[in-house]
Amino acid sequence: MTTRPKRGAPGAVSALGAVALLTAGGFLIGLGPADAPVGDHPGAAVAEVPSAGRATARDTAGSRHEPGAPSTPVDPQRLKIPSLGIDAPVLPIKADGLRLVPPSDPQTVGWWSDGALPGAERGTAILAGHTVSTGGGVFNDLDQIRPGQRVKILSDSHRLRLRVTSVNIYHKTVLAEHAAEIFDQNRQGRLALVSCDDWTGTDYLSNVVVIARPTR
Repeated sequence: MTTRPKRGAPGAVSALGAVALLTAGGFLIGLGPADAPVGDHPGAAVAEVPSAGRATARDTAGSRHEPGAPSTPVDPQRLKIPSLGIDAPVLPIKADGLRLVPPSDPQTVGWWSDGALPGAERGTAILAGHTVSTGGGVFNDLDQIRPGQRVKILSDSHRLRLRVTSVNIYHKTVLAEHAAEIFDQNRQGRLALVSCDDWTGTDYLSNVVVIARPTR
């Protein structure tokens, strides 16, 4: 795998509004100065989030697609990814103008509550999390997950088990072309985990997008 530049400050997910979210999927991940913790980079530019679809030279997807197992929609309250040591709270987030901003705590994951519930029969449930160059971002190591590894989402009364089907890192120019596909709210239900990647010191060049589907 290609060596990646050091990551930047926590990233905020920007959108083109709720309508575009459902149709064109025009997401961005980047940083607003108010989101930066002390000691990080308070002026990072935004980088576009892609769709799953056309692979790039840095596509790390390796497993074949299989129909998702029947599942019960879950109001997400906690995300666990055992292979990455992630056990993090999940809070609902909404678009604020053109931005969908993850929670200010870099160890908390944001779920886009105007989209699909994880485990729903249709739609892409979107969970966004921060990366932090100095460490401590909940999704700092998201690019290290591999197809076949497990993801769990918990609520008070339900537990949803998912298996990773693809891990893609897209340059922002490629992401913009295919964003509609990954955020499609009409396809068979699945989960998208999204964060920043390839920090140059002034900009995010890429985003990592992990797709997982319900499993028994």
